[in-house]
Amino acid sequence: MFIELLAFTLLGIILGTATGLIPGLHVNTITLVLIGFGAGMNPYPLAAALISLAITHTFWDFVPSILLGAPEPSTALSILPGHYMLLEGRGLEAVYLTIIGGIGVILLSSLLFPVIIAAVPVIYRNIQLHIHWILILIAAVMILTETGRKIPAATFTFLLSGILGLIIFNSYILPSGIMLFPVFTGLFGMSTLIVSLNRKTKIPPQEMEIEKPQRKIVFSGIVKGLFSGSVVGTLPGIGAAQAAVLTQEITRKKDYREFLISVGAINTVVALFSLISLYTISKARSGAALAVQQILPDFGFNEIIVLMAVALIAAGISAIVMLKTTKKIVDAIQKINYSIFTAMMMVFLLILTAFLSGLAGMFILFVSTSIGLIAPLTGIKRSSSMGVLMLPLILFYMGIM
Repeated sequence: MFIELLAFTLLGIILGTATGLIPGLHVNTITLVLIGFGAGMNPYPLAAALISLAITHTFWDFVPSILLGAPEPSTALSILPGHYMLLEGRGLEAVYLTIIGGIGVILLSSLLFPVIIAAVPVIYRNIQLHIHWILILIAAVMILTETGRKIPAATFTFLLSGILGLIIFNSYILPSGIMLFPVFTGLFGMSTLIVSLNRKTKIPPQEMEIEKPQRKIVFSGIVKGLFSGSVVGTLPGIGAAQAAVLTQEITRKKDYREFLISVGAINTVVALFSLISLYTISKARSGAALAVQQILPDFGFNEIIVLMAVALIAAGISAIVMLKTTKKIVDAIQKINYSIFTAMMMVFLLILTAFLSGLAGMFILFVSTSIGLIAPLTGIKRSSSMGVLMLPLILFYMGIM
């Protein structure tokens, strides 16, 4: 049993590395494939693969988001710190900082595990009648933290994506298990690739030596990431993007390094807390956690302990492999023809969407891509497109739907 669990944990790490490195390839897509191929098999190794996939993805997806998201120099002041550092030739350092955040927060979460599992149900019981107000508050923060002239565009994007979500969730266009794939592929995958292709992205020469951050910055970033990530990881419909917006307002103006450590921590802790929420309040807050809930309906203490160990193994191996290989990846990325690579990824996503969801999925992909393009073209945060989940959930918890 142990060997089988370890083997499937390694499989999840391999798959999570692939989803992290390939822009637009979502964890939920591979989750669906794993569930399909794993029908009838022992659910515990399959659950291990799903959790290691989700945790590993949170480490590796910073590589393309930082290194393949090179913006124009004229927009440097309005972009995320990771891209700013990339323009300065410090993209490798930016990726390393997210690794520190990810591995640090999973170690801290493990140490605080008894406190966390005791606190989450108590907190949730006290906020569950007010979730719609919390979601409204987070949406307001997301929109109002834009500069004045961008607030209307952010509001419009939030509402438009929310209307798309309402239509999809209240229709039978696609089966529930696959409906979000073309939506997120369009909003965050295809739209990003189209903009990158149009910009003729060229990555500036990168420094291969990095400056180690101060311990107090590391500790502060990890703690802020744990707090922000645990809050949104317990609530429905929001995730790392929203937590990053909240944290950015606190840390961005102080230190880019602290912000990137926090974002790395948030990404990992949101995935981890989706598992903790499944155990403590029986709520699956991610596609991987939902799949685990389906294959392990009697999810108890033994299951959470085993899968927490799997998460630790996946995080440790991912961090080690990234530290050993990221320099080579940075060197290789500087040599590739980015336009050809982007075009190939777009074709891949089109084929995958057609295969998984047919003509209906292709139509949803077209619509969601159109909405997803609003953010980069107007300079607002992409998190505004999370209205696709947040608006339906706000209306649901208000009792309107």
